[in-house]
Amino acid sequence: MRRYLLFILLIAVTSFSALGAGRALLLISIDGMRPDYLLQADAHDLKIPHLRAILRGGVHASAVRGVLPTVTYPSHTTIVTGVWPAKHGIYSNQTFDPLGKNLEGWYWYSEDIAVPTLWDAAAQAGIVSGSVSWPVTVGGKNIRYNVPEYWRAPKSPDDLKLLRALSTPGLLAEIAKEAGPYVTDLDNAIPGDLARTRYAAWILRHGKPQLMTVHLAALDHLEHAGGPFSPQSNDALEQIDGMVGELQDAMHSAWPDYAISIVSDHGFSGIDHVLNIMKPFVEQGLVTPGKDWKAFPKTDGGSAAILLKDPSDTATHDRVGRLLRDLAADPANGIASILDRKQIAALGGDPHAAFWVDMRSNFSVANSGEQVAAKTGGTHGYSPQNPAMLASFFILGPGIHGGPDLGEIDMRAIAPTLAAYLGFPFPSADLKPLAIF
Repeated sequence: MRRYLLFILLIAVTSFSALGAGRALLLISIDGMRPDYLLQADAHDLKIPHLRAILRGGVHASAVRGVLPTVTYPSHTTIVTGVWPAKHGIYSNQTFDPLGKNLEGWYWYSEDIAVPTLWDAAAQAGIVSGSVSWPVTVGGKNIRYNVPEYWRAPKSPDDLKLLRALSTPGLLAEIAKEAGPYVTDLDNAIPGDLARTRYAAWILRHGKPQLMTVHLAALDHLEHAGGPFSPQSNDALEQIDGMVGELQDAMHSAWPDYAISIVSDHGFSGIDHVLNIMKPFVEQGLVTPGKDWKAFPKTDGGSAAILLKDPSDTATHDRVGRLLRDLAADPANGIASILDRKQIAALGGDPHAAFWVDMRSNFSVANSGEQVAAKTGGTHGYSPQNPAMLASFFILGPGIHGGPDLGEIDMRAIAPTLAAYLGFPFPSADLKPLAIF
């Protein structure tokens, strides 16, 4: 029996190796890109020839069902781990900090990821990785060429000095000689993405990593300002399309036999109102700002996780439940639903949350200001069941069956699929690879 099992294992490893022999993968995340930006590009008069070519020649999902909440850091971590936030441990963009001691710190550090990543599995298979501005990569030991995403509030020129210290030693200084200064500020939209593109292209040409991950953030920033499909958002995507072409050229120079996958972390919704959910919590004595709390709403754009200081405090739990039901009963507050622990678990969200407040698509949620106020722009962060939050997956490359629409897929299927393309197993993912080879 033992010899039989070893024989089966050898066949499995050999089949993976044969599938990925000599292959390389360029994974580009376009933050906030709804699939209809590309699938309905004509309706929006979008001039995006490189993205259209990937759609025509490759395989795509009509939609990707994401994670709870549909925000950048949990989603990007699911893309490279194949598991939900409840398992990988990146529950939000910012860490939970009810007393404000962490100075608006985000989940920047790779040590907080509780499961293996694509870069980890690739390193075990002898594959060299590179990454530029991918979330949760500070300290990523298995990324040979690593420029992580990092900044500190308030933003200052010293952020670049700090990033040089956090990146692969000497890498930023070497690239800057040819590509110019790096831009750490994600809010610097197009200039920031242009810098990230130049740095990723340099790594591809000089380091030749077989797995390259790149995060482009300008579209998300401009959608927050004007909503999806605004003139500014459409213009941003057209410029990003040119960056995709530049990265393709660099990848081809290093690995002629390569695949490119375009993904996004979440969709986007236009908004016209915001609910200050903190106000009733303060009024009810559940939060004393900056001093103490019994129950705290952790806001994420279109939703809020409600955490209890003492999870066993049934009196506070019941009290919060009544408060949330009262708020939801008034349509003016814009609440779509209140999720309980069982429903949160079914969506893979933060297991510490006692409740989750999901807003209507035209409402965002905040923790300051009037209880309900007018606000224009766009946001995300709602439950992944919200159709506007559907994300993107497109892939083109040798050995990939072109043409078919995969329909709606689960975001957890992306990591094992990319691992299979490169020829290494990824058993820690929740799902099997998509049948696209």
